[in-house]
Amino acid sequence: MARSSRESAVKARPASGGNGKALRNGKSAADARKDLLERAGRNRDGASQWRSDPLEDAQAARRIADLAQAHAPGLARRGLITAYNEAARLLADEIEDHLQALPAAAVTARGRSSEQAELLADAAATAQTARESVQRVTRAADGRRAAHAFGIGQPFSARQPQHVLRALRLILDAAKAHPEVASDAGFIPDDLQTMRDLAADVEKLPGAGAPLTDEAQALVAAQGALRAYFDLVAAKATLALAGDPEERARLLSLVPRADERRHLRRSADEIPAA
Repeated sequence: MARSSRESAVKARPASGGNGKALRNGKSAADARKDLLERAGRNRDGASQWRSDPLEDAQAARRIADLAQAHAPGLARRGLITAYNEAARLLADEIEDHLQALPAAAVTARGRSSEQAELLADAAATAQTARESVQRVTRAADGRRAAHAFGIGQPFSARQPQHVLRALRLILDAAKAHPEVASDAGFIPDDLQTMRDLAADVEKLPGAGAPLTDEAQALVAAQGALRAYFDLVAAKATLALAGDPEERARLLSLVPRADERRHLRRSADEIPAA
């Protein structure tokens, strides 16, 4: 049976063998995991997301952590202590847990009537189109926080009514707070009224009021933390292994490539179902 939404979103696995005990340099794997999650949060504040496979990221994280551990002294001198490698392994485990629990959302989706499914699809497509328009006019550095206010960088599943409802509400609230961005994106009063009407209808759907601390959101958070770990490893290995270009290339080759989604256009049909 899938774990409860709240547990999956906030509860981390204990560190293997250490149960969160402090590792070398006084920082525990739990501390490192918290730091990685905070880094991921700052990336989301900058409206940054990635298109990459979470399972591939999890598998790559274990390989990277093992190789990074083999170069622990040099990387630790640059600030990447062993606690981060352990935290990466924990996050990889969490990602696999979340992926196993996600099919429960698909079961819920199959229980909707055709009218409810059509309404949700219409609302999701409307929200996604608005988000894409905002992305196109907030690419400058000073537009990132405005983009985040419109929901860019937040987890979004077209099959989960609570995600769609939140997306519509964020767009409507941000349009008031950032009218210049809404104008640049091409929003007109009719668009905003349509989103208000859709939000009111989606709010009546079963599950729309469910808490957002669900598996999909927890998965995005854990994957974002792993991407932050990959960035740290790549940055520090570039310097720590400068004298061994072959080994540096070997480590960097393990980092899975991901497309920056803030500047990419995706249709509503391409939104991954959760």
